[in-house]
Amino acid sequence: MPIIELKTAGDFEPAYRLVEQMNPTLSKSEFNKRLKKMLSQGYRCIAYVENGQYIGVCGFWQGTRFWCGDFIDLDNVVVDEKQRGKNIGKKLVAWVEDLAKQTRCTQTGLDSYVTSDAAHRFYFREGYIIKGYHFIKTLPKIEKKNKNE
Repeated sequence: MPIIELKTAGDFEPAYRLVEQMNPTLSKSEFNKRLKKMLSQGYRCIAYVENGQYIGVCGFWQGTRFWCGDFIDLDNVVVDEKQRGKNIGKKLVAWVEDLAKQTRCTQTGLDSYVTSDAAHRFYFREGYIIKGYHFIKTLPKIEKKNKNE
């Protein structure tokens, strides 16, 4: 089967190249640092593999919210720029939607950058709707204190 779930740090190594396409300022070291923390918080990820190469990845989180109950939130659905238009994203999203059904989730959802018009068209084709807005506020960076303080 061309879709695998990533389980070990080594499994995630080839995923960086794809995640970087969507997050070009994310360094490899920061990717690894964040990944370690995300995995401890329940993050999961699948990859579409062809000829031993990852050509698509889809991360996700499972949780519960007051307004919708159990859900899966898609995170960083990325198909290699050279491989788009081959229904790989559709297969990745369908895999996660099947998991959501199996685990009795009431919905799947995601955030998408407002500038990602092609992604928006894809999600609309897949039956996703815009339910609300995701607001953010960037906070000032707090410098780490010296361990001896």
